[in-house]
Amino acid sequence: MDTANLFEARDYEYLRAQQYGTTEKLNARVALHAKYSTSDLDWFQWLRAQIEWSNVESLLEVGCGTGEFWSESIIAMNANTSVVLTDLSPIMVTTALSKARRHVQRVHGLEADVQSLPFRDDAFDSVIANQVLYHAKDPAKALDEIHRVLKPGGVLAASTIGPDHLRELFDIESVAFGARRPRTHADVFGRVTGREVIDKTFENVRWLQFDDRLRCTDTDDVVEYLTSTPPGENATPKELQRLRTEIERRMNENQGTLEVSKDCGLFLANASE
Repeated sequence: MDTANLFEARDYEYLRAQQYGTTEKLNARVALHAKYSTSDLDWFQWLRAQIEWSNVESLLEVGCGTGEFWSESIIAMNANTSVVLTDLSPIMVTTALSKARRHVQRVHGLEADVQSLPFRDDAFDSVIANQVLYHAKDPAKALDEIHRVLKPGGVLAASTIGPDHLRELFDIESVAFGARRPRTHADVFGRVTGREVIDKTFENVRWLQFDDRLRCTDTDDVVEYLTSTPPGENATPKELQRLRTEIERRMNENQGTLEVSKDCGLFLANASE
Protein backbone atom coordinates (compact mmCIF):
# COMPACT_ATOMS: atom_id res chain seq x y z
CA MET A 1 0.00 0.00 0.00
CA ASP A 2 1.21 3.49 -0.88
CA THR A 3 2.48 5.09 2.33
CA ALA A 4 0.85 8.41 1.43
CA ASN A 5 -2.56 6.75 1.42
CA LEU A 6 -2.28 4.76 4.63
CA PHE A 7 -4.07 7.35 6.75
CA GLU A 8 -7.01 7.60 4.36
CA ALA A 9 -7.23 3.82 4.12
CA ARG A 10 -7.45 3.57 7.92
CA ASP A 11 -4.77 0.87 8.00
CA TYR A 12 -4.84 -0.45 11.57
CA GLU A 13 -1.19 -1.42 11.73
CA TYR A 14 -0.20 2.05 10.60
CA LEU A 15 -2.49 3.63 13.18
CA ARG A 16 -1.21 1.42 15.99
CA ALA A 17 2.50 1.42 15.19
CA GLN A 18 3.14 4.79 13.54
CA GLN A 19 0.35 7.31 13.91
CA TYR A 20 -0.43 6.41 17.54
CA GLY A 21 2.69 4.46 18.44
CA THR A 22 3.70 7.48 20.53
CA THR A 23 1.68 10.43 21.79
CA GLU A 24 3.69 13.06 19.87
CA LYS A 25 1.58 13.34 16.70
CA LEU A 26 -1.77 13.36 18.43
CA ASN A 27 -0.48 15.91 20.93
CA ALA A 28 0.49 18.23 18.05
CA ARG A 29 -3.06 18.17 16.72
CA VAL A 30 -4.68 18.60 20.12
CA ALA A 31 -2.31 21.48 20.89
CA LEU A 32 -3.31 23.50 17.82
CA HIS A 33 -6.98 23.38 18.81
CA ALA A 34 -6.25 24.08 22.47
CA LYS A 35 -4.00 27.07 21.72
CA TYR A 36 -6.01 28.80 19.00
CA SER A 37 -9.65 27.95 19.69
CA THR A 38 -11.99 30.95 19.88
CA SER A 39 -14.71 29.13 21.85
CA ASP A 40 -15.44 30.04 25.46
CA LEU A 41 -15.29 26.30 26.27
CA ASP A 42 -12.55 24.02 25.05
CA TRP A 43 -13.57 20.92 23.12
CA PHE A 44 -13.34 18.51 26.05
CA GLN A 45 -15.19 20.81 28.43
CA TRP A 46 -17.97 21.05 25.87
CA LEU A 47 -18.06 17.26 25.39
CA ARG A 48 -18.29 16.59 29.12
CA ALA A 49 -21.18 19.03 29.40
CA GLN A 50 -23.27 17.10 26.84
CA ILE A 51 -23.48 13.91 28.93
CA GLU A 52 -26.17 13.34 31.55
CA TRP A 53 -23.86 11.96 34.20
CA SER A 54 -26.55 11.19 36.77
CA ASN A 55 -27.62 8.18 34.66
CA VAL A 56 -24.12 6.74 34.20
CA GLU A 57 -22.85 3.99 36.48
CA SER A 58 -20.71 2.18 33.89
CA LEU A 59 -18.99 3.89 30.97
CA LEU A 60 -16.77 2.75 28.09
CA GLU A 61 -14.59 5.04 26.02
CA VAL A 62 -13.46 3.56 22.71
CA GLY A 63 -10.41 5.13 21.09
CA CYS A 64 -9.46 6.97 24.27
CA GLY A 65 -6.29 8.47 22.79
CA THR A 66 -4.19 10.30 25.36
CA GLY A 67 -7.13 10.60 27.74
CA GLU A 68 -7.75 14.34 27.39
CA PHE A 69 -11.43 13.74 28.16
CA TRP A 70 -10.36 12.72 31.68
CA SER A 71 -7.82 15.48 32.29
CA GLU A 72 -10.25 17.30 34.61
CA SER A 73 -12.52 16.14 37.39
CA ILE A 74 -16.14 15.66 36.32
CA ILE A 75 -18.08 16.92 39.31
CA ALA A 76 -21.43 15.63 38.07
CA MET A 77 -20.15 12.06 37.71
CA ASN A 78 -20.96 9.61 40.50
CA ALA A 79 -17.84 8.67 42.46
CA ASN A 80 -18.74 4.98 42.07
CA THR A 81 -19.05 5.12 38.29
CA SER A 82 -16.91 2.45 36.64
CA VAL A 83 -14.91 3.62 33.60
CA VAL A 84 -13.17 1.46 30.99
CA LEU A 85 -10.75 3.00 28.47
CA THR A 86 -9.83 1.22 25.24
CA ASP A 87 -7.64 2.03 22.25
CA LEU A 88 -5.80 0.22 19.46
CA SER A 89 -2.54 1.59 20.86
CA PRO A 90 -1.26 0.30 24.22
CA ILE A 91 0.74 3.53 24.60
CA MET A 92 -2.48 5.53 24.36
CA VAL A 93 -4.19 3.35 26.96
CA THR A 94 -1.30 3.77 29.38
CA THR A 95 -1.21 7.53 28.89
CA ALA A 96 -4.99 7.88 29.24
CA LEU A 97 -5.05 5.81 32.41
CA SER A 98 -2.41 7.99 34.03
CA LYS A 99 -4.66 11.04 33.53
CA ALA A 100 -7.96 9.37 34.40
CA ARG A 101 -6.67 7.88 37.66
CA ARG A 102 -6.14 11.39 39.04
CA HIS A 103 -9.88 12.04 38.85
CA VAL A 104 -11.70 8.69 38.57
CA GLN A 105 -11.74 6.15 41.40
CA ARG A 106 -12.79 3.11 39.38
CA VAL A 107 -11.01 2.99 36.03
CA HIS A 108 -9.07 0.46 34.02
CA GLY A 109 -8.00 0.12 30.40
CA LEU A 110 -7.05 -2.35 27.72
CA GLU A 111 -6.05 -2.55 24.07
CA ALA A 112 -9.13 -3.26 21.94
CA ASP A 113 -10.63 -2.77 18.48
CA VAL A 114 -13.99 -0.99 18.43
CA GLN A 115 -15.18 -3.54 15.85
CA SER A 116 -14.59 -6.43 18.25
CA LEU A 117 -15.08 -5.31 21.82
CA PRO A 118 -14.13 -7.85 24.54
CA PHE A 119 -17.18 -7.17 26.72
CA ARG A 120 -20.46 -8.95 27.39
CA ASP A 121 -23.75 -7.74 25.99
CA ASP A 122 -25.51 -4.89 27.86
CA ALA A 123 -22.39 -4.05 29.89
CA PHE A 124 -22.43 -0.24 29.88
CA ASP A 125 -24.79 2.66 30.48
CA SER A 126 -22.86 4.92 28.12
CA VAL A 127 -20.19 4.74 25.42
CA ILE A 128 -17.99 7.64 24.30
CA ALA A 129 -16.45 7.52 20.82
CA ASN A 130 -14.58 10.81 20.47
CA GLN A 131 -13.33 11.38 16.92
CA VAL A 132 -12.76 7.66 16.43
CA LEU A 133 -15.43 6.05 14.25
CA TYR A 134 -13.89 7.42 11.05
CA HIS A 135 -10.82 5.30 11.87
CA ALA A 136 -12.86 2.08 11.83
CA LYS A 137 -12.52 -0.08 8.74
CA ASP A 138 -16.29 -0.55 8.90
CA PRO A 139 -18.06 2.15 10.94
CA ALA A 140 -21.37 0.28 10.69
CA LYS A 141 -19.79 -2.80 12.28
CA ALA A 142 -18.26 -0.63 15.00
CA LEU A 143 -21.68 0.85 15.76
CA ASP A 144 -23.18 -2.64 15.95
CA GLU A 145 -20.56 -3.60 18.53
CA ILE A 146 -21.16 -0.44 20.54
CA HIS A 147 -24.89 -1.12 20.47
CA ARG A 148 -24.28 -4.69 21.65
CA VAL A 149 -22.34 -3.64 24.75
CA LEU A 150 -24.76 -0.83 25.65
CA LYS A 151 -27.68 -1.52 27.95
CA PRO A 152 -31.14 -1.00 26.42
CA GLY A 153 -31.72 2.73 26.38
CA GLY A 154 -28.01 3.39 26.97
CA VAL A 155 -26.41 6.46 25.42
CA LEU A 156 -23.77 6.70 22.72
CA ALA A 157 -21.85 9.97 22.49
CA ALA A 158 -20.01 9.87 19.15
CA SER A 159 -18.21 13.01 18.06
CA THR A 160 -16.98 13.63 14.54
CA ILE A 161 -16.40 16.32 11.93
CA GLY A 162 -18.27 17.83 8.99
CA PRO A 163 -17.16 18.50 5.40
CA ASP A 164 -15.95 22.06 6.13
CA HIS A 165 -13.70 21.08 9.03
CA LEU A 166 -10.22 22.66 8.74
CA ARG A 167 -10.75 23.39 5.04
CA GLU A 168 -8.10 26.15 5.04
CA LEU A 169 -5.48 23.69 6.32
CA PHE A 170 -6.36 21.20 3.59
CA ASP A 171 -6.08 24.02 1.03
CA ILE A 172 -2.56 24.76 2.28
CA GLU A 173 -1.72 21.06 2.22
CA SER A 174 -2.83 20.76 -1.42
CA VAL A 175 -0.58 23.68 -2.44
CA ALA A 176 2.45 22.24 -0.65
CA PHE A 177 2.04 18.63 -1.72
CA GLY A 178 0.37 18.97 -5.08
CA ALA A 179 -2.92 17.14 -4.52
CA ARG A 180 -5.89 17.01 -2.21
CA ARG A 181 -6.58 13.99 -0.05
CA PRO A 182 -8.82 11.67 -2.08
CA ARG A 183 -10.91 10.99 1.01
CA THR A 184 -11.26 12.73 4.35
CA HIS A 185 -12.52 11.55 7.71
CA ALA A 186 -15.78 13.38 7.07
CA ASP A 187 -16.35 11.14 4.05
CA VAL A 188 -15.95 7.99 6.15
CA PHE A 189 -18.03 8.89 9.22
CA GLY A 190 -18.86 12.55 9.49
CA ARG A 191 -21.63 14.94 10.39
CA VAL A 192 -23.39 14.19 7.09
CA THR A 193 -22.22 10.70 6.15
CA GLY A 194 -22.45 9.32 9.69
CA ARG A 195 -26.11 10.17 10.16
CA GLU A 196 -27.41 7.51 7.79
CA VAL A 197 -25.15 4.87 9.35
CA ILE A 198 -26.02 5.63 12.96
CA ASP A 199 -29.75 5.90 12.22
CA LYS A 200 -29.75 2.25 11.17
CA THR A 201 -28.61 1.06 14.59
CA PHE A 202 -29.65 3.65 17.19
CA GLU A 203 -32.76 5.56 18.23
CA ASN A 204 -33.35 9.22 19.09
CA VAL A 205 -30.30 10.33 17.14
CA ARG A 206 -29.54 14.04 17.43
CA TRP A 207 -26.61 16.16 16.32
CA LEU A 208 -25.10 18.90 18.52
CA GLN A 209 -22.81 21.38 16.78
CA PHE A 210 -19.73 22.81 18.51
CA ASP A 211 -19.34 26.50 17.66
CA ASP A 212 -15.64 27.21 17.19
CA ARG A 213 -12.89 28.30 14.80
CA LEU A 214 -9.12 28.72 15.01
CA ARG A 215 -7.07 31.90 14.77
CA CYS A 216 -3.49 30.70 14.32
CA THR A 217 -0.57 33.13 14.69
CA ASP A 218 2.53 30.89 14.75
CA THR A 219 3.71 29.23 11.55
CA ASP A 220 5.57 26.51 13.43
CA ASP A 221 2.39 25.33 15.16
CA VAL A 222 0.59 24.95 11.83
CA VAL A 223 3.56 23.17 10.28
CA GLU A 224 3.68 20.77 13.20
CA TYR A 225 -0.03 20.02 12.79
CA LEU A 226 0.20 19.41 9.03
CA THR A 227 3.25 17.17 9.37
CA SER A 228 1.64 14.95 12.00
CA THR A 229 -0.20 12.92 9.33
CA PRO A 230 0.44 11.98 5.70
CA PRO A 231 1.29 13.49 3.32
CA GLY A 232 3.10 16.00 5.53
CA GLU A 233 4.42 13.21 7.73
CA ASN A 234 6.66 12.10 4.84
CA ALA A 235 7.45 15.55 3.40
CA THR A 236 10.72 16.27 1.62
CA PRO A 237 12.72 19.39 2.55
CA LYS A 238 11.42 21.09 -0.61
CA GLU A 239 7.82 20.27 0.29
CA LEU A 240 8.33 21.51 3.84
CA GLN A 241 9.61 24.82 2.51
CA ARG A 242 6.57 25.14 0.22
CA LEU A 243 4.34 24.35 3.20
CA ARG A 244 5.94 27.00 5.38
CA THR A 245 5.91 29.57 2.58
CA GLU A 246 2.20 29.05 1.90
CA ILE A 247 1.29 29.34 5.59
CA GLU A 248 3.32 32.54 5.95
CA ARG A 249 1.81 33.99 2.76
CA ARG A 250 -1.72 33.49 4.07
CA MET A 251 -0.86 34.87 7.49
CA ASN A 252 0.74 37.96 5.95
CA GLU A 253 -2.40 38.58 3.90
CA ASN A 254 -4.48 38.60 7.10
CA GLN A 255 -2.34 40.70 9.45
CA GLY A 256 -0.42 37.74 10.83
CA THR A 257 -3.39 35.44 11.48
CA LEU A 258 -4.52 32.26 9.75
CA GLU A 259 -8.29 31.82 10.18
CA VAL A 260 -9.31 28.16 10.15
CA SER A 261 -12.88 26.90 9.98
CA LYS A 262 -14.09 24.15 12.28
CA ASP A 263 -17.07 21.91 11.61
CA CYS A 264 -17.43 19.42 14.43
CA GLY A 265 -19.87 18.19 17.00
CA LEU A 266 -21.51 15.20 18.57
CA PHE A 267 -24.09 12.55 17.80
CA LEU A 268 -26.08 11.58 20.87
CA ALA A 269 -28.15 8.42 20.41
CA ASN A 270 -29.89 5.70 22.44
CA ALA A 271 -29.57 1.96 22.13
CA SER A 272 -32.95 0.41 21.34
CA GLU A 273 -34.97 -0.83 24.32
